[in-house]
Amino acid sequence: MHFDEVHSKHFVTLSRTPLPHTLMEQALVSMGGGGNDGMNFRKQALAAAGWSYDGLVPFAKHPDKAAEAFNRLREAFAGANGPEALLQALEKYAN
Repeated sequence: MHFDEVHSKHFVTLSRTPLPHTLMEQALVSMGGGGNDGMNFRKQALAAAGWSYDGLVPFAKHPDKAAEAFNRLREAFAGANGPEALLQALEKYAN
């Protein structure tokens, strides 16, 4: 999947067209099977990409960290053809 680069300003900008991070979140939920399973996969993938905050912290609170995590996801999406492959591609960012 191809997504445009994510910039920190995206998290403090209102737009009628979905921004790249929104499209990636939708793709993660879908890739994870939708519903609760999809939301759990989204959370797991974001954590693997470096987003270390819980679900109550909005991306706009730490826009630079959010952009960094989503751009890591963007790179991983480029070569992944499923949930396991995506998480495996994100392993290189593990601490």
